[in-house]
Amino acid sequence: MKKIFNYIKLIRPLNLIIIIILQCIIKFFLINEFIINPALSNINFIFFLLSTILITAAGYIINDIYDEKSDKINRDNKRIINKNIDSRIAIIWYCIFNILAFILIFYVSWIIKKPTFSLIFLYSIFILWKYSKSLKIKLLRGNFVVSWLIALSIINLGLFDIIPVMGIENSSIIIFKIIIVYSIFSFFMTLSREIIKDVEDKEGDILLNANTVILKYGLKKTKLIINSINTFVLLMIGYWQYFQYSLNRSSFENNQKIEVWGTDINSIIYTFILQFFVFIFIYKTYFAKIKKDFSFLSRLSKVIMILGIFSILFFTKNFI
Repeated sequence: MKKIFNYIKLIRPLNLIIIIILQCIIKFFLINEFIINPALSNINFIFFLLSTILITAAGYIINDIYDEKSDKINRDNKRIINKNIDSRIAIIWYCIFNILAFILIFYVSWIIKKPTFSLIFLYSIFILWKYSKSLKIKLLRGNFVVSWLIALSIINLGLFDIIPVMGIENSSIIIFKIIIVYSIFSFFMTLSREIIKDVEDKEGDILLNANTVILKYGLKKTKLIINSINTFVLLMIGYWQYFQYSLNRSSFENNQKIEVWGTDINSIIYTFILQFFVFIFIYKTYFAKIKKDFSFLSRLSKVIMILGIFSILFFTKNFI
């Protein structure tokens, strides 16, 4: 039983559950609500989601294999590779997960008549391996790769579910644009969090001769970079608030309100709450000094990310 528990810990079940929830929110509370006949049936969406989860889990496995030395310093109490699970066995599971994932996504791509789309997942497998092997210790490149893959996981659902019916469904273009906006939000929130994680892992990265932001520029400049990213996210939210306020104040000549997704009063309040959390994030980053502070920031950034994606559910429920 303990061995099974170690295998479960290796693939970060909480992170996988978050991915499942976020993908389901986009699928069932955005795409399915506004597009009558999306390309992915519910069963094919399950295959798509399972492929995404398997590739992500495989990414965690290969990352832990390459991180074994640094994890002995940064988090030896949480290390699993060559402590609870032999690295050779972990590599076998890594291969199995990726093979199953590619078979599933190739089938889905074939069904929606876009077989070349499966190459996106093949690219994800390769870049996750490359990240774990070498990119993660290169200045900002590793951070950008992880952030891009998170954004790509959101864009992928739009590609597979909307692009095949683009032009047939009237709402397809606007829904795809909304997905792109959320992917940009996810990219910058993840980028901020990845740099924060580099600060947490500073001691182990020194051992690996990593060229991370914190080791290159020091704490003060690193916090400035993090908050520059956070400020951009704040400006994105502010622009959306301006759009919300403008439409909420507008009406037709007969004083009938213009109803647009995400612009009702409840959605405005929700966006303000999200903005407040980002303000707290910026404030806490400015005064962060020790590893404990950055661990808190890492958790807070994940909360903001979840709140941001959950706005899809909230906006839709208030609109329909």
